[in-house]
Amino acid sequence: MKPIEYRSDIEYLQALRCVEYRLPAISELKKQGYVLTLGLRYGLVAIAATFHLLETASGDDERFVLGSTRAWPRIVEDHVRFELLNRVPFAVDVAFPVAVSRCAERPLRIALPLLHRLCPLETCLEEAMEQFIAENHYGIRMNWPWYRRRAAVREFRRHAQDSLAYALHFFERRQYDLEEVPEIALLGE
Repeated sequence: MKPIEYRSDIEYLQALRCVEYRLPAISELKKQGYVLTLGLRYGLVAIAATFHLLETASGDDERFVLGSTRAWPRIVEDHVRFELLNRVPFAVDVAFPVAVSRCAERPLRIALPLLHRLCPLETCLEEAMEQFIAENHYGIRMNWPWYRRRAAVREFRRHAQDSLAYALHFFERRQYDLEEVPEIALLGE
């Protein structure tokens, strides 16, 4: 078996690729909603990657896996800055990668205690998603007219459900050690 450091690097690289190939469509989302959606997608896929690493790690390796999650926001920030910035469907400023990375960290932090208690992956993902939505209710509705704010939350929830499904499919592919390739995203999960 390969060392945990190598497997961790590969796992998180595959998580980045999963999100890169499945960027949320802008649809009706405002800029703040898009940042939150993209951050949630990164966070949920990171939970799936961490769950897979913990599932395959020995007792000594678990501490390294949990410690490696602290680097996830920096990894996301670099990935957004160097890989995705030119693909975002609207004008962004320099703070965009930082904002996405902060949003990507929160679902992972919510799920870590659940992963410690060996909760099923779906439970961890759903709990992280629901708590993230509750904490960011104001940001989701930001810049929407008062009469469309419920529509904003519905739209965000639709994207959140897509992100949850992507994370579950990512986990299934990682169980079979399949690489993330753009063709999978193009053909559908």
